[in-house]
Parts: sequence; structure tokens; C-alpha cells
Amino acid sequence: MPNNARRWVARIILATAGLFIGVLLIELGARLLPANAAAEMLFNAPQNTPPGMYSNDHKTIFRPTPGFEGTMRSLGYKVPIRVNSLGLRGPEPVDNDQPRWLAMGDSFTFAAQVAERQSFVGLLAASQQVQLFNSGSDGYGTRHELARFRQLEASLAPELVVLVFFTGNDFSDNLQWREALRRATKRPNGLAIMGGPKPPVASFLNKNSVVYGMFKMRKRAKAMAEGRSPEVQRWRREMSIFHKSGERELLRGIDATRVPMEELRDRVERQGGKFMVAVASPAFAVEDHRTQATFKLVNLDLEQADLSAPEKATLKLLEELGIPSCSLDTSLRSAYAEGERLYLPYDGHWSAVGHAVVAQTLDACLAEQGLNNPLAPGQ
Repeated sequence: MPNNARRWVARIILATAGLFIGVLLIELGARLLPANAAAEMLFNAPQNTPPGMYSNDHKTIFRPTPGFEGTMRSLGYKVPIRVNSLGLRGPEPVDNDQPRWLAMGDSFTFAAQVAERQSFVGLLAASQQVQLFNSGSDGYGTRHELARFRQLEASLAPELVVLVFFTGNDFSDNLQWREALRRATKRPNGLAIMGGPKPPVASFLNKNSVVYGMFKMRKRAKAMAEGRSPEVQRWRREMSIFHKSGERELLRGIDATRVPMEELRDRVERQGGKFMVAVASPAFAVEDHRTQATFKLVNLDLEQADLSAPEKATLKLLEELGIPSCSLDTSLRSAYAEGERLYLPYDGHWSAVGHAVVAQTLDACLAEQGLNNPLAPGQ
């Protein structure tokens, strides 16, 4: 190779290496910066759901795909996911002397952001010495959970059902149930949904690059501020129940929740089981450094906020229905005040620390309600 050619090749290699090192330094620098306080809303971590993890279902709208194995990867975590033959996250049921319990709820229960043993389901199963099955699913509300219990009750016959009610969007999921079910029945049963092929480079960056995440969030925030985002009205409606302007919307949500919650209670009790509901709020209602930015995103006045209203309304409903309840917010807020970070910065779901606090709180609530496993060590 002529000397001139060698020099040009060397220059190209040096320039490429310099560019790579520069990009790497920018990425490392970005990771040292705090995440956008409204990242829970802006980053949209569900975009990283592995293809095929959920399937269309004519009874529940969708559910985890039986037999699925894959990896949930997003900013801050890389987690193996397995779904057993019943469509539950975790191992297959085992015939032994341990009591069978069932955890129900939405994505906070499915907990794709942490390993099985780090989730409150795994921690609670270990502390209570029970088989605790995880029937959580992204996007579920009480109507979904009632339909899902009908599918599972005969095969599992759980002695206890613990439902985690998420005030962030369970009310709206219940209000939208009929229309969502109608759409689901028009699609083939078992059709893979929520996830699919994306441009490889964008998919890689979305899962691995904080710089790309910051760019995407800034772009979405600008679109919302300019009224060009189709999501802003939905988010404003969902968040309005944490604001004095949303009192009527909260009442609508309570009305849409009452009947399925009562039916689920009756169904669990008819087959000989016990039922308890734990109530959880979104990150912006617990970690106050997120509150102002999140309210500003949907143009709600923070001075008119009533962050505990949905939790109080839910606990009141459960009391009226005679359902044992457990508030998770007090423990989470106390842990946050002590410096713990209970929610993932770009995701809005519980971190491993958050799950540990939830598991400890549930242990205490179960003991208080007399629902814990009396044969477990320390009980």
C-alpha cells in the first residue's frame, strides 16, 4: 500500500476512534445527570416490551403469553422474563404442602423491571413460605383481573388473593374496559401484541442510550407543550384525579371499580379463599421531586393538587365492601423521606428497593389482618 494511502487509512481510523470515544464520553456524562423529573411519562418504557410477551385474549383483552421466554431491557435494567403454561410470570405450579396464593395487579405486580426473586411477589413468597403465583399484567384494571381470575380459579384454587390496585390508571382502565374488550374480540385470539419489530438502531438506542432517551423525552415534551401530542389529553384525564379539578372523574372511576371489585371478592370467597387489596400510588404522588414537573407536563396547577385523594377514595370503597386493605403509600413515602429511591428514574415502576418496602408492608398488613401463613418462620 502506498504511503499516502496508509496515512489516509490511519487518519480515518484515528478519526473514527476519536468520534467513538467522544460519543462514549458524552453518554457517560449524561448518565451522571439526574433524569428528567417527568421521565415516568415522557420516556415510555413499555416501548421496549419484547415482541410476543403479550397476546390478545377475548376474555381479558390480553395476557402474558404462556410459555414465553425473553428479556426485558430498558434504561437501567436487563431482566429475564419467563411465563409458565398458565400465563403467569414465574415457574410452573408444584404439588407440595405449601399454601397457594395468587398476586393480581397490573405492571407493578408483573414487575418486568426486576428479577423474580427481587419482586414483592418473590420476596413475599419467601417470607410467607408459600407458592405465590404472579398473574400481573401491563395495562390491567379490576375488570381484567376479574376475568383473569375466572380463568385461573379452577387450576390454582388459591387460599389467598392479594390484589395491588394502582391508583395511577386502574380507574381509567376500568372505565375503558367495554370498548377495549370490543376491539380485542375483533382480533384473533392469541395474536401477539404490544411489541414488535422496530428499526434496529432506534431499538438499540432506546434500550441503552441515556443521550437518546434525553433527546426523545425533550422532543415529546415539546410536542405536548405545543398541543401536538395525542397522549396529553389522556394523561391529563388520568392525572386529574390527583387534583381538585378531577373530583368528578374520580367518582366515575370509583363507580366503574365498585362492581368488579365486589364480584372478585365474592368469587374468591366462594371458592374458599381470602381476599386483600393493597393500594399504591404513582411515583409523582410519592417522590415529591417528580410532582411539579409531572403536573406541569399536563398543565395542571400544583397548588390545587390532592395527591392522596385517589388512595383515600379507594380505601373508603374497600371498607364499604368489607374487603381487607393495605395502604402502601405511607411506607413508600417514609422510605423516600429517608433517602431511598423507590421508583426507577426512566420507568416509573418500583425499583428493587421499592419492591422490598412493598413486601415488608404487605407482610405487616397480612399479619394485622390475620391472613398471613401461620406456619411460616417468624409468624
